[in-house]
Amino acid sequence: MRFTEDSTDAYCIIDAHGSGWVSVNHVIYRHSLIVTPQRIEPWRPAGFSDLVGEDLRGLQDYSPEVILIGTGSCQRFPNAELLSMIRNAEASYEFMDTAAACRTYTILMAEKRLVLAAMLVDE
Repeated sequence: MRFTEDSTDAYCIIDAHGSGWVSVNHVIYRHSLIVTPQRIEPWRPAGFSDLVGEDLRGLQDYSPEVILIGTGSCQRFPNAELLSMIRNAEASYEFMDTAAACRTYTILMAEKRLVLAAMLVDE
């Protein structure tokens, strides 16, 4: 039997988080961001009240299986209008506080799932 090391050098790993920040690959971000195993990008909404339908629909362009929405320091759910916009999406949307989204992303990424975390970073 032959063993090889599973290199995670090319992966975007959430390695820490706290009030008002998220660290990906040892770089601290203090603004909303999108994280997939292959990339990190800024995300438009500055906070939960700034979230609009296009912000949620645009996440489907990455073709993930699961979309984790980190809603900041506490778990929040969008209004019925926003939820109806994503009801028939191919990906599953999960709303949780940002700390939970960081932990869940790490687990799903380790399982080699097509996961996307869109996180609102607030205090």
